[in-house]
Amino acid sequence: MKDEFRPEAAAAREIALAAGRIQLDSLDRIVFIEYKGDRSPVSEVDRRCEETIIAALRREFPDDGFLGEETGAEAGRSGRRWIIDPLDGTRPYLRGIPTFSVLIALEAQGEPVAGVIHLPALGRTYSAARGGGAFLDGAAIRVSGIDRPVIAMGSALGYRELHDAPRGRKLFELIRQWDYAYGFMDAFTYGLVASGRLDCSVNLLDKPWDCAAAAIIVAEAGGTYSDVTGAKTIHGEGFVMSNGRFHDELIEALRILD
Repeated sequence: MKDEFRPEAAAAREIALAAGRIQLDSLDRIVFIEYKGDRSPVSEVDRRCEETIIAALRREFPDDGFLGEETGAEAGRSGRRWIIDPLDGTRPYLRGIPTFSVLIALEAQGEPVAGVIHLPALGRTYSAARGGGAFLDGAAIRVSGIDRPVIAMGSALGYRELHDAPRGRKLFELIRQWDYAYGFMDAFTYGLVASGRLDCSVNLLDKPWDCAAAAIIVAEAGGTYSDVTGAKTIHGEGFVMSNGRFHDELIEALRILD
């Protein structure tokens, strides 16, 4: 059914705006920070935002499950679940760099069907529901028409962390073919792909909460997403999104021969 998840997307948008206000209110006033096993930071704001988001979603959709970056998985009764990154870009947040965001997505039958990327410091909110198109602050958006990697502008993450691994070396060689490669990531990059400002993005490190909202937004904007093997999933190895015009070429360039 076309646009059947519009109410969920609308609710997620309002909840993301509320979490964004928490982020702005606490900016430059962080008291507590700890570091996870991968040395990524988590702050009191991450946890407060996730608690706020889950509590609000539970009131609206009590039968749904949850998968949160900080709180883990919680089963529901509906067969659906909300995938949440309460503060994507904690590092830039702690430095006052305005690309941090709130990410909320609804997954049904293993696929993202609604999603919101809210960047409170930039005043931008990307959203989509399956069958209903993608939007930036209420205005429809589309991916770019660039059809060749050699003239593409993209973004990549993971070639430094995986520089000794075959996939990391493949990614570094790939971005050398592009017209220009940006180093910034976070969900801001994904919004730029959906709105046609960038043409592609490859992230070897993404987890489902990093990319679930982006997947449905880019798809509804006319683009394509997959993992690095080409499987259309947010639960695979890494995450690749593009305007769809040279997606297969990206996947082929990342392919590791047996």
